[in-house]
Amino acid sequence: MAVAQARVSTREVVLAAVGLFTEYGFERTTMDGIAAATGVSRRSLFRRFGSKEDILFAEHDELFATVVGYLDASPDDPLTAVRSAARMVFQGYVRDPEITLPRYRLVRAHPRLRDREVAMTARYQSAFSHYLTERAGSAFSLASGVVAASVIAAHNHVLRSWLRGSGEDEETVWVRFDEAMAYVSTAARPLLDPQGGPEPDRVLVAVYPSGAGNDEVLRRIGAALEPGGS
Repeated sequence: MAVAQARVSTREVVLAAVGLFTEYGFERTTMDGIAAATGVSRRSLFRRFGSKEDILFAEHDELFATVVGYLDASPDDPLTAVRSAARMVFQGYVRDPEITLPRYRLVRAHPRLRDREVAMTARYQSAFSHYLTERAGSAFSLASGVVAASVIAAHNHVLRSWLRGSGEDEETVWVRFDEAMAYVSTAARPLLDPQGGPEPDRVLVAVYPSGAGNDEVLRRIGAALEPGGS
């Protein structure tokens, strides 16, 4: 009786592929080679991932789906939810340097992979912007786009410093990430919640009969200043 083979995890496939890409080069590595290294049939590999590029970014495809699901279910205010989602993305990088660091070097060396990474970043930014617009209302779509771009920029600023070999330990990297997100939040909240800012100047027009006395004028101005007054 045949025994079913245990399914190889996505991480195991990505780790093996990254090792082959690093040792033999991205272009020279084949799907057949990845299949042999992982014990997954070539057919199954194509069915699960589609291409070498898809394998390289497979974990982040899964993470993106997780992040979108988190946003849909989050009970937090919109900005807090997006900050938490960005933290999930950041954790996806820093928790697994065995994959993240060699992938970064591969991406820098191959324009096609850089394009894929740019598209991946744009996908997160679009998801954040769409979420903020839905939660804040369509009237704030421009503000949502600005805030989403700022969150992504802060995320990437800290991440790239770490990827380039800043020498920071994980605890320090997380402190810098939280500081960057706090900086963005300070600037972003007034954009997403303009009602929380200073009340705009009001123009008061008081109409009263000619010859009205001072008491009557003051009474009408007071009435106009009352909530709902006219």
